[in-house]
Parts: sequence; C-alpha cells; structure tokens
Amino acid sequence: MNQIALPLDSALAAQDDGYIVTDANAQAHDHLCNWQSWPHLTAILIGGKAAGKSAMAQQFGRDSGGHVVDDARDMTDNDLFHLWNRARQEEKPLLLVSSEPVSNWGVELPDLKSRLAASLLIEVGQPDEAMITGLFQKYFALRGLSISEDALSYLGKRMERSYQDVQLLAQNMNILAIERKKPITRSIAIDALAQRQADEHETGAEPKTAQDGKEG
Repeated sequence: MNQIALPLDSALAAQDDGYIVTDANAQAHDHLCNWQSWPHLTAILIGGKAAGKSAMAQQFGRDSGGHVVDDARDMTDNDLFHLWNRARQEEKPLLLVSSEPVSNWGVELPDLKSRLAASLLIEVGQPDEAMITGLFQKYFALRGLSISEDALSYLGKRMERSYQDVQLLAQNMNILAIERKKPITRSIAIDALAQRQADEHETGAEPKTAQDGKEG
C-alpha cells in the first residue's frame, strides 16, 4: 500500500495520495496489507472521526480487489448479510468500515451477528505526535503552504490528541493565515487553538489538553 514516510516534506505530501503510517495506525495498516490471513476474509475497521479510515479502505480496495463498505452501520441487516455471502462466493475479502463499534450497529439478524463476531476487528488508534505532525504538514502542503516547527511544537503540547481536532485546528489556522496574509507560525497556532477551545466551551464540551487525551 502507498504510504507517506515521516518526516514529511512539502513535495512528498503534495504528490502522494496515500495515508500516513505511524505507530498510531501501523497495526491496522499491517492487517489491511495481509488480508489473506483474515478469518473468513472479512474484517471490520473502526476508529474515530477523521482518522483516515476511508483513505485506508480505498487503498485496500484498490490493492485487494475486495468489497469495501465505508459506512457499514447504515446498511440493513439483510443487505449486509447478502454482501457477506456474495464476498464468500466470489472468494474476495470484505472490509466493513465504521466510526462506531459493532455493538452500536443495532444488528438483529442472528446469522449476521455470528459472522460479524467471527470477523477480524481492526482499530485505528488515537494519533501520536508523529501522526499529528504529519497530518498538519500534509494538510498545508496540499495547499502550497507550510507550518513552522514552533507552531507544531506549541500545538503538540497543548491540543487534544484527536484526528478531528487536527482537522479543525488546521482549518482554523488556514483561515487565519489567509485573513492576515501571514505564514503559519506560532502566533497563528496560538490563536487557532484559543478559537478551538472557545468553540468547545460554547458547545458545552470540556476543553482538553495533550495530557488529558494522551494514551497511557
């Protein structure tokens, strides 16, 4: 599978359409590469919002020629059961993708429940520092921009470690940089993080720091 090696540079990030692989998702990446060993050739890929699941699933589909369902929770029991049987008949792998664990899918069909329980569960972990750095660099490189080391260092020590926060902070920094006609430096990062935390406060969410969200 195509992947972006770290550390990133602007040219590489702008040209590569793959996904970044660090310790946070290396195990998931390995499982997708070795689909021939999946039980019943079926796996379930889960992870948080903006965790890159769709990009990983699309790359898997291109490499394996298998079936991919990007929002498996939205399928009816019957449709999902028929697809499972079709994949078995065609001897092709089946990858089911969701932001929710299978227990939240509301599956009622007993035969489907047993098949899902027997499938390989693949989880994308929370982003580590290398992943956060790589995602910020890729986001801005694709827009012909760069983010300073000072900005990355500031955010890495203070932001919540979640894929969604990386996405929202990148968007905030991009808007501020355009408005001010300035490069993305520490001052932009400070204001973008303050804006993100203010948004969380308005919606009733408790602002988190890197220490709060850090994996144990």
